[in-house]
Amino acid sequence: MEQDKFTNIYRLPTAIQIRIGKWQQTFNGTSDLIMHKAIEVRNKQYKKPNFFPTGWTVQLFDKEDISITHHGKYIQTAMRTMMDRKVSYKRIYLSRLPLEEAEPGLLAYKEEFISKHNRVARKYNQIKKKQFIRYAMEEAETLYPSLPKTEFDVALWNKLVVSELGNPKKYKNPYFVKHSSV
Repeated sequence: MEQDKFTNIYRLPTAIQIRIGKWQQTFNGTSDLIMHKAIEVRNKQYKKPNFFPTGWTVQLFDKEDISITHHGKYIQTAMRTMMDRKVSYKRIYLSRLPLEEAEPGLLAYKEEFISKHNRVARKYNQIKKKQFIRYAMEEAETLYPSLPKTEFDVALWNKLVVSELGNPKKYKNPYFVKHSSV
């Protein structure tokens, strides 16, 4: 069992240590009983509502962090498409709309997108955290590492987008924004 690597648990020469972000706890000894206790304490940290496992969850967007960049002939903001969450840009050419109308319009557009994205992201994070906790609990039962490294689950995300926001065909843009005019 010396070669087994548990997520956030480290074997020291005479102890077992849990490190999650800035929080850590050390247990003297290296036996299976100590390892079991360490896994259970780690799992309690995992169950806290403000813990989001890296790679398992999607970051929520904050309306305070909206960035609109000016490029002379157009303004733009970086966004993600609702289906598949691919990075893209929403641009407004200033030849079509004056800056005084374009900037507030783009801001409203992105705010609507953020509210819809965050709605889906909260559901996604809830489901993925439950899966993560199930794997963590399995480790406590078996004393064998079973927390896989994970990547973004596109299929789950797309399924949640359709269930939360409806069919993509009813939207005219890949960001599922309906009410904004730009």
